[in-house]
Amino acid sequence: MKLDLGTAIIGGITMLVIVVPIYMMMRGRKKKEKLILRSLLEIATQKKCTIDHHEILGTNAIGIDENNQMVFFYRQTEDQTIEQFVDLKAIEDCKVVTTHRTISNKGVKEKLLERLDLRFVPSVQGESEIKFEFFNADDNVQLNGELQSVEKWSQLIHDRLIHR
Repeated sequence: MKLDLGTAIIGGITMLVIVVPIYMMMRGRKKKEKLILRSLLEIATQKKCTIDHHEILGTNAIGIDENNQMVFFYRQTEDQTIEQFVDLKAIEDCKVVTTHRTISNKGVKEKLLERLDLRFVPSVQGESEIKFEFFNADDNVQLNGELQSVEKWSQLIHDRLIHR
């Protein structure tokens, strides 16, 4: 089987057209993740903490300092940047809270997820709950792993609260 020059050139150009955009997207995503992680680390540094475990999911980042029992959260939307932290020593419970809205589609009622929060219940009565917003339908059209992430972090934090 003989490969002529024209076929080789067309094959090479086709590969470039396919590979280069994928490479550029992956490179852009990694760069964005590094910026988000850097922002999360800056929040922890301001509180004289370090991040032992973290997760970056889209424009959200969450991390925990095991030693100081602090949880840090960073969220970047088109409109705003949200930087939050919680001292687990002042928290009684951590839970996932979902907010739904019901719509009628051709006579059939459907339940749509509107918000997904990780909420922290303070130990002291009268203090307000702290929430980390993992998903908001106004910012994103569909879930992209946020549900699994918020459940994982809820369990991780809940375990820390029980074993202190």
